[in-house]
Amino acid sequence: MILLDVGLQEPAAGHPVPIVHAPDGHALMLESCLQQLAIRPGRWGLHLRITELTTLQPSLATLATLCALGHLSRPVGVGTTASHRSFMVPGSVAGRELLTAVAEVFPHVTVAPGWPKEVLGSGHGEQLLTDMLELCQGLWQPVSFQLQVGPLGQGPAGVMVRLLAASPWATVTVEHSPGQGHYASMWAVLLAARAVEKTRVYYRLPQSYCQDLQADIGRH
Repeated sequence: MILLDVGLQEPAAGHPVPIVHAPDGHALMLESCLQQLAIRPGRWGLHLRITELTTLQPSLATLATLCALGHLSRPVGVGTTASHRSFMVPGSVAGRELLTAVAEVFPHVTVAPGWPKEVLGSGHGEQLLTDMLELCQGLWQPVSFQLQVGPLGQGPAGVMVRLLAASPWATVTVEHSPGQGHYASMWAVLLAARAVEKTRVYYRLPQSYCQDLQADIGRH
């Protein structure tokens, strides 16, 4: 899965254009980036991470255009930090608006909502899980719930079991971001996840962990 952080560029004239923020600080037009990735070999999918509501509809419209032209052959997920009920946080994309935009503009994606970090101080509590599942109930699109390693420190297996039970098409993506502890904490969550499900849990890890991870996988 290739992660693309998507924002908006305000041109001197005309409509805002979705752009991808590259690791080196440069910005690429989303449409151009997706066209280049479409011709690359490999079976990986794409994940568009949306940080602002204003970016959502233009990004979905770009996907719809490329799909109509036959230039979108890979699976695509559209994810954002959602805001809903017990995890209602100002500045986050409202969960209902996310689902409405997907349904109206380009529904052929995996919906990938996550919780705002502001509500995860005590982990992924029961009410947070209940409200997220209620938000996504009835969707015909696949859903990939976005989890953070740090808040999963207490009982990660139970959280994953609850989310994966929502649908046979549901998946979980576990992300370990800088500042969320050391490699050992990530490895503990990974082992807990594999004990629950080996095919519907995905991991987004810092590049610096790859060598240690390969060594541990070899030993297990």
